[in-house]
Amino acid sequence: MNNLILPLLTLASILSASTADAQCRRFTRHRVISALDQGMVLDQITAGTMGRGESAATLLSVNGPGVLDLVISTHPDLGEVTYTVVDTQGKKYRDGQIRGQLERFPVETDGNSDLIVHIQSEKSSNAYVPLGCVALATTRPAQSKNDMDILTEY
Repeated sequence: MNNLILPLLTLASILSASTADAQCRRFTRHRVISALDQGMVLDQITAGTMGRGESAATLLSVNGPGVLDLVISTHPDLGEVTYTVVDTQGKKYRDGQIRGQLERFPVETDGNSDLIVHIQSEKSSNAYVPLGCVALATTRPAQSKNDMDILTEY
């Protein structure tokens, strides 16, 4: 019996992680992708699951100077989530707090450095630590009506 405990725990851990990943993909599709305006396409997208009291950071590539449309969405179970947007040179662009909603704002960059988005979720007030998804995306205007069709680009 003891020989089965470790494989069963490993299998349960793998199944739990894949379920959380699938739920986070659905959350991202529902919250971020469905919020795109007409004429906008996704540039970059990243999502992950975190628990209350945890923090995470992601690096977003900046391809050139201009305005970058940044979208941040958090699951309500994470409570109040604070975020900070800085570039790799340390310049602060924006910070704020959201609670289970979608925040969307423009970030004007000089194109010389990439952006870092740091997220910190609210600490849990008891032993139960809820998990929730956080999704980040950048969008840009579509260049043509077939912008996402790689067969039409030269």
